[in-house]
Amino acid sequence: MTMLSQICFVMLAALAAADSTDSSVSLRGLPPPPTGQTGLLGFEIRVPWMDGCIEMRFPETLNSSLGLHFIDHNRPDMPPLSQLDPYPAWHQNPQTGAMSYAAKTKEGVEFSGLAVPDGETVRMEFRVKNGTGKPMSKVSSQMCLVLNKAPAFSKTLDLTPCYAWLKGKFTSLAETTPTPQEKGRKPWILLLTNGFAAQYKGPREWPDGWWVLDQTADRNLIARVSEDKKYLVAIAWDETDSQLMTNTMIPCLHAGPIRSASIQPDEEAVWRGSIYLMQNDPELLLSRHELDIKAGFKMGK
Repeated sequence: MTMLSQICFVMLAALAAADSTDSSVSLRGLPPPPTGQTGLLGFEIRVPWMDGCIEMRFPETLNSSLGLHFIDHNRPDMPPLSQLDPYPAWHQNPQTGAMSYAAKTKEGVEFSGLAVPDGETVRMEFRVKNGTGKPMSKVSSQMCLVLNKAPAFSKTLDLTPCYAWLKGKFTSLAETTPTPQEKGRKPWILLLTNGFAAQYKGPREWPDGWWVLDQTADRNLIARVSEDKKYLVAIAWDETDSQLMTNTMIPCLHAGPIRSASIQPDEEAVWRGSIYLMQNDPELLLSRHELDIKAGFKMGK
């Protein structure tokens, strides 16, 4: 971890200390892969009421106009520009439970992640600094919240427990169209927010993969309700216009971020988000999301 990253980590963790010392959420970094191999760069999330855990891939991919800087799995059609060496290690503050890592690619792209437990919420911050000496544009990442290790949220091939706000109503995505039956495919859907739908010019489907729903979402927030309907897990990032996604074959949840950045040499960009783990109370979730929006998803008070 660089000196700058250590300072940022200490400052942000201290801001969240008052809320996170009695947090019901606990975090643990995923172990690095064997030397020379590709693996997940993320963390586990556990809460007392949940059997198992959920995992945040943080990130799954990172790319820019220069190419693909990081990918956490092997795809022959998506080779990264370089491999991380050494693989970044997580550092945890024993008082607050906050966790951070810092990484640097061979081409000079520095990126870091910070996750802070805050009651029933995980606060996230992802930074990318341009150390390549060249201007970088279209800097973006893919973040993936994986639910397959939590039995209450792990049922596959079912949109019923997945929810978003459509026309002011907390709506099951099983009520959307086109349906999996109409598409003749396993449920893997993209739901555009109202604002993003107005500017979206991309494909409406990916062959044998996802498809874009006819409906649009009121806000950039997607949730999944537990099998017993007592709890929910939700995720959002600090942008209004975005797209929501769930691949029920895993299952996983995505809420972006889709906002890309242009970063000049020695400058950085920041993305912030929240994961909510709480009782199945959509109105309470809505109020917490509103507070995060007003705060710009920043940590601390």
